[in-house]
Amino acid sequence: MKRIEEPVEVEDRKGWPMVIRRGKKKYRVRKLIDLWVVQGRWWLDEEKRVYFRVLTDKGVMDVYQNLENKKWVMAKLGD
Repeated sequence: MKRIEEPVEVEDRKGWPMVIRRGKKKYRVRKLIDLWVVQGRWWLDEEKRVYFRVLTDKGVMDVYQNLENKKWVMAKLGD
């Protein structure tokens, strides 16, 4: 998978990504493959993220949401 680390727009349903938009490209989520939480060093106020590995209509990708500011980021995209 290729590392992207780029902000994206996400349509979610109850916190679960359903549609991901990156520029003019639109990815429809077909299946949730995995889910995990990463907590940085809380004593240094590092962010807490929820990662989703999803299968979309165009392939596999990892997206995460920063739980503090609610912004979404595409972390990785399948080659």
